[in-house]
Amino acid sequence: MAELESEFFIDYSSLDDFQRQLIDRKNSKSLVVTGSAGSGKSLIALHKAKQLASTGDSYVIVVYTKTLRKYFSDGLKALGLVNVYHYHQWRFNKRRVKYMIVDECQDFTHEEIEEMKEYGEFCLFFGDSAQSIMNFSNRKTQNVEKTAFDMGVTLDSLYFNYRLTKAIAALAEKVGEVDDLIVKCKRDGEKPNLIEAENYNAQLDKIAETIRNRSLNSVGILMPLNTKEKGNLSVEYVKDYLLRKGITCEFKYSDNQETAMELDFHSNNPKIMTWWCAKGLQFKDVFIPGCETSWEEAKRAALYVAMTRCSERLYLGFSGCLNSFFPSKYDSVFNDSGTLNML
Repeated sequence: MAELESEFFIDYSSLDDFQRQLIDRKNSKSLVVTGSAGSGKSLIALHKAKQLASTGDSYVIVVYTKTLRKYFSDGLKALGLVNVYHYHQWRFNKRRVKYMIVDECQDFTHEEIEEMKEYGEFCLFFGDSAQSIMNFSNRKTQNVEKTAFDMGVTLDSLYFNYRLTKAIAALAEKVGEVDDLIVKCKRDGEKPNLIEAENYNAQLDKIAETIRNRSLNSVGILMPLNTKEKGNLSVEYVKDYLLRKGITCEFKYSDNQETAMELDFHSNNPKIMTWWCAKGLQFKDVFIPGCETSWEEAKRAALYVAMTRCSERLYLGFSGCLNSFFPSKYDSVFNDSGTLNML
C-alpha cells in the first residue's frame, strides 16, 4: 500500500514552484491545466482533491476510461480519498458538486464537457491535446485549448516532464511527431531496448524471460488490439500466452461491449492492456511487442501515448524491420557508441 501511494502521490515539498503555485491557487474559479505526458497534471488534480476533502467541499473526479478510474480509485484509497468515476459510471450517478475535477479532458467531446460543466460550480480540467486518441467513428473529442477558450480562462501550462528519461523522450518525439519533449525532461536514463526475434511468439518468450530474469515489478505490456479474434497483437492473446509460460499477469480488454478486467494496481504482476486503456497510467517498464507491424497513420498518436507510459525502461519487440514510425534500429536513439541495445 505504501509503495502504491509513493508512486501515485508525490509530496507537496517535492513539487516544482509552478506546480505548487497551481495547487496553492484559491479555489474560487475554474482552471484548465495542460502539459506533456509526465508533467504532473494528474498529480495536481489529486492535490486539489485532497485540499477539498480536508475542507469538506463537495467534489468529484471524472476520467474517461475504466482502467484509469481503477488506477485512480486504488491510489485514492491509499490516500483516504473517494469520489472517482469513469464517465459512463458518472452519468448514472450525476449530482451537483462544488468542484468538478476532470482528468485527461482531451478524451471527451464538446457535448460531454458541457454536460459535466453543468454539474460543477467550479471546474478543474487537466489534459494534453497531443494525447487525444479517443476519436472513434463519429465521436470527435475536444482539444484542451478549446476547453479553456469556452470556459473563458487562461490555459495554464506545465513545462517540465518528470516521468520520461531524455533517451525515451528522444524516441517518443520521432514516433509521435511532437516537439520539445526532450528539453522538458529532467532525467537521464537507459536508451530504449530492442527485442529482436525470429517471430512474434519468440518476442513474447523474450519478454517473459526479461520480466523473470530482471525481477521487474512495475510492468505494462501494451497492445493495439483487444481480443484474440482480432489477432495475436491483442491483450487476450498475450495474456493467455504468458500465463502458459508461467507469468502471472493481469489484464483489461473489451469484447462486444463486455469488459474483462483483472487489474490490481497494488500488485507487482505485469499489466496487459491496449494502448488506449493505458492512457494516464505509469509503469517503470513498458513492453510493446509487434513493432514490425504496418500500423495505419491513425494509430501514431496512440503508440506515442503507449511509449510515454514508462518512467525507466522501454522495450520494443520486433521481427525483421521496425515499423516506419520508428527510425532504423541503427539510429543513434537506440545506440550507445555504436553498440546496439538489443535483447
